[in-house]
Amino acid sequence: MPNYKLTLPNVHFHKDWKTRVKTWFDQPARKTRRKQNRIKKAIKVAPRPASGSLRPIVHCQTQRYNMRIKSGRGFTHRELKMAGISRHQAMGIGIAVDKRRKNRSAQTLKENVERLREYKEKLILFPRRRKNPNKQDSKRELQKQATQVKTYMKVRYPERVIETRVIPQELRERDLAKERRDKIQKTKERLIKIRQGKKK
Repeated sequence: MPNYKLTLPNVHFHKDWKTRVKTWFDQPARKTRRKQNRIKKAIKVAPRPASGSLRPIVHCQTQRYNMRIKSGRGFTHRELKMAGISRHQAMGIGIAVDKRRKNRSAQTLKENVERLREYKEKLILFPRRRKNPNKQDSKRELQKQATQVKTYMKVRYPERVIETRVIPQELRERDLAKERRDKIQKTKERLIKIRQGKKK
């Protein structure tokens, strides 16, 4: 026998929920497709790096996150000039250029210039026309040694070094808990008049 004292069920089953459900059954197939596309791209751009253009090191925005670093959009004209690379040349040798970014930190400017110089040393330039090589192009021996790299010169966050030291004898002898209690008591004595006035 059903218990008639309980509330009657009033379940809403007439909302056509099937039309608002999103499925993701193609996720494994998409993963395979992305991998195949990466391989195709790597073959197409070979022997150039598969990960794309070289990016600068920049600091994140706002005071909360500005201690963190990440890869930026492109190098500034000033950074390229200090590294001895022209804008047009940079675009042709796999260096990203950003005309809007400004150098507001001497440290970041120095880091990015060093990054460009390091890249320039490692760079192997192939001639656009085999019959007509340029003076800037690398030697044939170096060209034969060239291999495709997936990722290169990654922006790595520097490891935090925690400095340790031996606690001196003076600090060991001090009763810090008592000092803290005394400080709180002094503050209370100083603010007691103000607090009493507010209560009135």
